[in-house]
Amino acid sequence: MTELVDWGNSAVRLRVVRDGVRAVVVGLDVAGREPDDIPPRVATPPAEVLVAGGRLPQGQRHVALGTTLELEYVSHDVTSSSTGSRLELVQRTPAGIVLHSTFTTFGELPVVRVQQTVRNESDRAVTLEHVSSLTLNGFARFRDADWRDRARLRIPHNTLLAEFNWTEHSLPSLGIVDVGFTEDGVHSSKSRISVSSIGTQSTTEYLPMGALEDLGRDRTWAWQIEANGSWQWEVGDHLAAVYLSAGGPNDQEHHWHRILEPGEAFDAVPLAIACTPGRLEDALRPLTEYRRLIRRPNRDDVELPVVFNDFMNSLLADPDEEKLPPVIAAAAAAGAEYFCIDAGWYADETGWWNTVGEWQESSRRFPHGFARMFDLIRDAGMIPGLWLEPDVVGVESPVANELPDSAFFRRHGARIDSQGRHQLDFRSPAVIERMDAVVDRLIADYGLGYLKFDYNINGGIGSDVDTDSAGDALLEHHRAFLRWIHGLFERHPDLVIENCSSGGARIDYASMAEFSILSTSDQTDHIRYAPIAAGAPSGVTPEQAAVWVYPQPDFGVEELRFAIVNGMLTRPQLSGGMWKLDDAQLATVAEAMAAYRTYRARIPGMTPIWPIGLPGWYDDVIAQGLADDDGALLAVWRRAGSGAIRLPLADRAGAEVEVLFPADVPTALAWDGDDLVVTLPEGLAARVIRIA
Repeated sequence: MTELVDWGNSAVRLRVVRDGVRAVVVGLDVAGREPDDIPPRVATPPAEVLVAGGRLPQGQRHVALGTTLELEYVSHDVTSSSTGSRLELVQRTPAGIVLHSTFTTFGELPVVRVQQTVRNESDRAVTLEHVSSLTLNGFARFRDADWRDRARLRIPHNTLLAEFNWTEHSLPSLGIVDVGFTEDGVHSSKSRISVSSIGTQSTTEYLPMGALEDLGRDRTWAWQIEANGSWQWEVGDHLAAVYLSAGGPNDQEHHWHRILEPGEAFDAVPLAIACTPGRLEDALRPLTEYRRLIRRPNRDDVELPVVFNDFMNSLLADPDEEKLPPVIAAAAAAGAEYFCIDAGWYADETGWWNTVGEWQESSRRFPHGFARMFDLIRDAGMIPGLWLEPDVVGVESPVANELPDSAFFRRHGARIDSQGRHQLDFRSPAVIERMDAVVDRLIADYGLGYLKFDYNINGGIGSDVDTDSAGDALLEHHRAFLRWIHGLFERHPDLVIENCSSGGARIDYASMAEFSILSTSDQTDHIRYAPIAAGAPSGVTPEQAAVWVYPQPDFGVEELRFAIVNGMLTRPQLSGGMWKLDDAQLATVAEAMAAYRTYRARIPGMTPIWPIGLPGWYDDVIAQGLADDDGALLAVWRRAGSGAIRLPLADRAGAEVEVLFPADVPTALAWDGDDLVVTLPEGLAARVIRIA
């Protein structure tokens, strides 16, 4: 064994060794910790590669694939700058398949970004069937008697109306057990936990994230796959140890393959992995800082203006010129700075789902002109916005006949029909030309400063038009879509575009590196929204997380406060029956937004904390905060029960504390050793607290 490089920064280290002809990663660990002794025979190259005809593994797993086993070390290089360090590792098979692995650090963050490129340097075309973004083995080893108690897998479930729902598992509870193989042997055929997304919505079942915790050695590895379409990761046993393999689409799960002609290359989706002391909640803090570094710089994520949207528990996609004026007035009184007119503005009929696509205002809804509504919004001191669903055309829309077949996803000669809508294919120049014209026209005609881009279907595995595979068409469509989004911002640099997909079905950092704000959920129940709101900073920076605040006139005093607190550590997105509130209720909303404006400038520099852990879906008590060098902000919710709430905050113990909202009622706060004790009224209640 020859050590090639011990690379990283003051927070995280990556060790690569040469074992015979191949280079393998024998450790990704916290800097300064005694590295785990992972023998080269157990370790893996940094990615799994499979070319058609290569040997398949036992079972369905993506480890020890045939092409990977043929890789031989070629070279490595390390470069450093004031912003971080980069390690480039090159390996090649005798047949001429080259794997170029790039690892990047960002300052002293304990986060490594990984990018893989496969190039065909042979003299014939090859079909690439699998490329992982990262593969590592040795997170736990079965030779250690306590491995079953030490290892925990954290899985981020994400479904419509229950986003950011992390669960915790021991590996044996998921079927990963020691079947008796040795480190010189193979692996079992079943013991793989696979988490994936298939189709055009990247997060309909899970976030593209996960974490492995080693409780005995006090460290956590947490990763995010930066893909806005199909992706997959798996954890299982390999050579008497636990491995991770993660990446974008592949042939087995996603019908993806690509033919590489001689000289052609393929770039896998990026992946970032944090390695920190502590548990997942600790690893999410540097991941938050990393997300801020890779996204598009924009004013929206610095200033955090308050948005009102007339959809959720409000006009519900049925706006017109009679309904909107009182809503606009109430939004301004509550402290909104943007007002977004949501769905329905384009439809004369009520059942408009299958007819969308023209994006022309309805003369029936706005007989005196749509522009009149935007003038009212500006006169009220707000910036106007509009809802749009650019990815789709209704099957009954005239646009469906105006655009060529190449503009749509098609399979087996037919356009895909998903819930009465066709999926546009952003690989098509006709789609780009049309949607550029639509967006530019709406901005020019109405002086819009905000667009909500919604997306409410799943277009499936992809298209079989002009592609090697349906999955590859899907991948290139998604990459083209983000190039289109980037182009909009280049033409309209002050524009704010919200990323929405039936709420939170596109929560990924391929998308959120471009969009400044995300719709976190379409959950209509403010009590169920609390764990979503508290969990949101696990998947997106708090300044990008739009959380609905939708008060209703029938809410009691504490219920109203509870609904408002949901959005106060992220981006409060006002809605609900605002124009129906009485003066006292509207004043409570305005008080909350005034309080929010006193500290929102801090939020883009703060990182999330969860004093009692990430929220469980049925938890009665939930607590989530944001911390920086000057202190912390803390939201506390109680959904049921009574009694004092104890919040372990050892690093803040004894600091000055005060309630920021609501400020007009006494709330008992006291330190008891390292615990902040918060006493709330019995039953439903919530508070925002400042810790100096």
